Amino acid sequence: MIRKYLKLALAVALLFTTTTTFVACEKSGNENPDTTVNDEDRPTPADETLLELFNRLIEEQAVSGTRDRIFIVAHRANTYEGFLKNIPDNSIPNIEKAIEKGADMVELDVRQTKDNVLILMHNSTIDETTTGTGEVADLTYDEIQQFDMRKGSNPYVDENGNRIKVPTLKEALLACKDRIYVNLDLGGKNIPVGKLVREIQETGMTGQVMLYIGSSYSEAEEYQRKDVNIAVHPFISSAADCSKYASLPGAKLFQYTNTLYIEGGNIGREVRAAGYLSYSNLLTDYDREMLDGDYTTLDAFIASESDFVQTDFVELVDEYLDAKGLR
Repeated sequence: MIRKYLKLALAVALLFTTTTTFVACEKSGNENPDTTVNDEDRPTPADETLLELFNRLIEEQAVSGTRDRIFIVAHRANTYEGFLKNIPDNSIPNIEKAIEKGADMVELDVRQTKDNVLILMHNSTIDETTTGTGEVADLTYDEIQQFDMRKGSNPYVDENGNRIKVPTLKEALLACKDRIYVNLDLGGKNIPVGKLVREIQETGMTGQVMLYIGSSYSEAEEYQRKDVNIAVHPFISSAADCSKYASLPGAKLFQYTNTLYIEGGNIGREVRAAGYLSYSNLLTDYDREMLDGDYTTLDAFIASESDFVQTDFVELVDEYLDAKGLR
């Protein structure tokens, strides 16, 4: 169905920003086909916490020696249909679309405003995804709320004719609660540890969130001291790096740069052999090549036997993996 959809999408414009992500997609044609995924076997936060899921997968893989499912993470909550409809990154409508299209997890970016409100925003400025300008750290929450969210040139208008605003972290977490797992990207964003943990706890999302903290052991340890039930998600350069986090019960899933699998490495198997799970990206050119029917990079990810793949085009990845029995 996705293949037919791509043939009908005769005027998709894919533009890149300096942050190496797409900023606009437009489609000629009428209604989108129904690509909603109905998978009764998909693990959800209502069934098990992230750490329960990770520990179960690790135990199952220790017995089988392989993985039989790849989990899909929607980068900034993006989907292919979301691009076609110009739904802004890190927005509530984007989260809703990612859930609809079958993502297992959304990756969201957290920033803090001048008056200490945690919001969703990838860049340090609001320039790319709103009608305003300025550094997030120099603007109050109320000032940011004066602007509309956008993808491309124009403000996004939802199906009810409403423009949307930048969401707070709490609003985003509540939109995800018991529906989809969340990866909060905190890398290099100087988010106060105590404040973030309190907001996760207050929204009842402790078991449904993991925190990407780059390769900082001290930051991972600090989050674990605040709440051992929140998963931390460190970056590694090799499978050997996993051992640095062995004392942290919330460190079960590790992210690595996609060049390690693109160049034919076995890092997925190596991380599994160390007793952990692995995560990497498609994104940018590697996502775009799927629009031309080229799944070479995704095939390399599959061959690496890694567990979680992050993409802007959830539907394309889901359909391809499903055909290979990996969903």
